[in-house]
Amino acid sequence: MKSFGKKLMTSIYLIILAVVVFLVLFYLDKFNIVRLRPVTLVEQIPYGQVIEIEAFEETEFYDSMNQFIRAEIIIRVRFAAHIEPVQRLPLEYRDELKKAYSNVDIHVKEIPSKEALEKMLEALADSKYLELVGDSEIQAFLYETKIDNRKVKRIEKIFLKPESYFFVKY
Repeated sequence: MKSFGKKLMTSIYLIILAVVVFLVLFYLDKFNIVRLRPVTLVEQIPYGQVIEIEAFEETEFYDSMNQFIRAEIIIRVRFAAHIEPVQRLPLEYRDELKKAYSNVDIHVKEIPSKEALEKMLEALADSKYLELVGDSEIQAFLYETKIDNRKVKRIEKIFLKPESYFFVKY
């Protein structure tokens, strides 16, 4: 059996060690000296960026009396991805030697009338580019993928209302 003195000294050493580890972790996190957790790379919504339209399709919904209820448009777009934080990206992406491109489906919901749908389809047929309004309500769904063995959350789908974007002509 151990003597009382040895047990007491072992307990004191363990308590001191636990306090030291706690203080070191607390101050490292508080003063942001070293990041213990890896930073998640996240693709940003391309506000203010001109986005190329690749394709679109529309879906109309009718009730049992064949009255128009609402419509949705799915616009397939392609744009150069902007991923944050930039300093955590691989060097060739940071220096723009390589670019990551995103193919995203934009779901335009709540199109109120048949006339509005026809005007939107006409504008889509005439335009090759669109731009998202910066202060609009946009819901984005992300998926996790890898860029040069680094985890990145990329945009998969964007849901928005008809007033959340406008078409750009060149």
